[in-house]
Amino acid sequence: MNSARIRVSTRSVAPADADDFWRGATRPFFVTEPVGADTPLEGSISALPIGTSLIGETTFNAQKYTRNKIVVAESGLDDQYMIQVVLDGQVSGDAEGVDFVARPGDVTFFDLGRTWTAEAEATGRTITLLAPRSLVEAESKGRSLHGTVLRGVPAFVLAQCMQSVVLALPHLDPDAAAGYEDVVASLLRVSLGIAEPDLLPRPDHSLRDRAYAYIAEHLSETWLGPTTMCAALSVSRAQLYRAFASDGGIALVIRRKRLELVYRELTRAAMPNETMEALAQRCGFTSKSQLVRAFKDFYGMTPSQARSDGRRTIGDPSIARLHRRLQFFSP
Repeated sequence: MNSARIRVSTRSVAPADADDFWRGATRPFFVTEPVGADTPLEGSISALPIGTSLIGETTFNAQKYTRNKIVVAESGLDDQYMIQVVLDGQVSGDAEGVDFVARPGDVTFFDLGRTWTAEAEATGRTITLLAPRSLVEAESKGRSLHGTVLRGVPAFVLAQCMQSVVLALPHLDPDAAAGYEDVVASLLRVSLGIAEPDLLPRPDHSLRDRAYAYIAEHLSETWLGPTTMCAALSVSRAQLYRAFASDGGIALVIRRKRLELVYRELTRAAMPNETMEALAQRCGFTSKSQLVRAFKDFYGMTPSQARSDGRRTIGDPSIARLHRRLQFFSP
């Protein structure tokens, strides 16, 4: 049995404490408020890690959600996507100018590095996946999916996959559970590929969006850095730094993206027999030693340990922090 399960529910506290409890439990994601002044907040979260992601089921009554810049900054989840399968109820809102309405059977995508508002009009239930931006945008070919709602066959395929994973996870040990992240990623790629002709083109013109797209395209190049990005994006170094000041600067973002790629390559189910030198070169590092130092500083383990351990731990640092926070609210 997988012992890393998180269970959070307003039923575990006194009714008088339920509102504050639920606001605190959901604070990494939103500022949560009841729709009506006389309606207390109700909800539950049941989740398990799969590799570098977290997946589970959420329930809620009528609620309003606001993910503002303050929540984005304090949550430490700006490198994650939230993907939700709506099982019951309806959720509608605005994702930075993109109006969305999600009904049962639909699949929604939200970039946790961006803002949005939403309202659940009545009691609802979702399957929720928190996955690294590197995983999601690799399958979306670098396209931002913030506010996207999948419907029809693409949504059905992905929804069935995610529901099956949630049903299976409690009966698996962490080693086996980690492999399901690859399954979800594969179905995500298929579903987005089917839906691509029907998705409205919403190109992202902000500096952060253009920078992320440029990084994704050139991540394996050792020359990628602030200087080359300023030239390619026609911005000053000061502009680029300000856009990523909350991340510690663009150089740290590039390094994090490279390390995320290394981790995923080291721990994916079908890891090829590749030398560390070759992996370092493929992921944009100048040498094996540079990769090993950076990897150990970021993950607290060597690449060799990550390769031998697989994904028995929650490999993404921000997901690990979230996991610890939600455990605080578990009975």
